Amino acid sequence: MNHIPSPEDEVPKRLDKETINELPLIRFHGAVQVAEDSKTFNRLAARLSKFPVLGFDIECKPNFKRGPNNPPALIQLATADQAFLFRLYPIFKLGPLIEILENPKIIKTGVALKDDLHNLQKIEEFSGAGFEDLAKLAQSLNIEQTGLRNLTAIFFKQRLSKSAQLSNWQKRPLSSSQKNYAATDAWISRELYLIMKARLDHVS
Repeated sequence: MNHIPSPEDEVPKRLDKETINELPLIRFHGAVQVAEDSKTFNRLAARLSKFPVLGFDIECKPNFKRGPNNPPALIQLATADQAFLFRLYPIFKLGPLIEILENPKIIKTGVALKDDLHNLQKIEEFSGAGFEDLAKLAQSLNIEQTGLRNLTAIFFKQRLSKSAQLSNWQKRPLSSSQKNYAATDAWISRELYLIMKARLDHVS
């Protein structure tokens, strides 16, 4: 990973698409674990409950026709060096993840969290707590671009791949590119949260 700016370093408020496209790709190099059954769900969720900050994201099978969107097929949660991919399709149950999603002491951070939570609540009702949207942190730092790809470029000077974004997230098994894409998105969300939170704490 490239040099991470310290809280005192200046960072750009925005970057143009051409600049971002020329940056090297960033990817997660830690362990990736996939949960597809209730036993693994319980085991991995119990491990995650011990971490105070988790990167968070979901994936849905894209719908290329008119009509309602497909429900979330995957929840990603990541620590500094581990990514946990919980497959929701075809059972569509959140199970032990609800305890994490409702725990205000466990920070879950990512982008477009309102939409993600709305989609998950279509599967099972829960009261989300402890969610921190990266866009709000970026706006507090006067950063104009708040998408995950833009924030990764601004803070890490690397490019987040979106090549697997529109792939079939209901397929079994997930491809290695899908697993890496899903893990990287959740992991980089956590890293960005910690960086921006440190900068906000520095100026406050």
